[in-house]
Amino acid sequence: MSGRPQPLPDEERIVARARGGDRRAFEQIYRAYARTLFGYVLIPMLGDADDAEDCLRETFLAANRALPNYTWKPPGIYGWLKVLAKNKARDLLRASGRRQRLRGAFAEHVDAFGGGTASAVGDEELEREQLRGRIEQVLDTLNPRYAQVLRLRLLEDRGRDECAALLDVKIGTLDVLLFRACRSFKQACEKHGMALGGEL
Repeated sequence: MSGRPQPLPDEERIVARARGGDRRAFEQIYRAYARTLFGYVLIPMLGDADDAEDCLRETFLAANRALPNYTWKPPGIYGWLKVLAKNKARDLLRASGRRQRLRGAFAEHVDAFGGGTASAVGDEELEREQLRGRIEQVLDTLNPRYAQVLRLRLLEDRGRDECAALLDVKIGTLDVLLFRACRSFKQACEKHGMALGGEL
């Protein structure tokens, strides 16, 4: 199978019905192209099935919102959906990169605030506690919503779905919230003289 599926029979008419709010027509579009987007676009870009499923869902939610402004052109709607899917995957990769940099910044605080390399397991544990205390001090100065998403996602390492459910937001909104929280955390660290390595 190639990366581009065959257009739906009578696709222009189906898209027109979907643009008018016909849910069954939109479901036809989903069934025709979702698996191809998942297997040939999202999995290769993300390398993770759960992330790919999240992006697939976000892609079709975005498509449903944008469809009234879409103009059908040959060879069909798949190319437009593919662009949406790639954009969602890039957004997730950027958000993931920010999370990794934030985790790294937390780790770097061990040396910055803990007084050097630990000489024993007991010292290591003490430094971790001191680090956590300093991070909590910074989090306490943030918008409570930002502090909550950072604690859930980065300190407690909860999954994206769980964090979104606990915060009562969509996955895409969670990623935006996390990005803003990371930026706010960085600014708060700088304000308190706790410079971070790299850019969040």
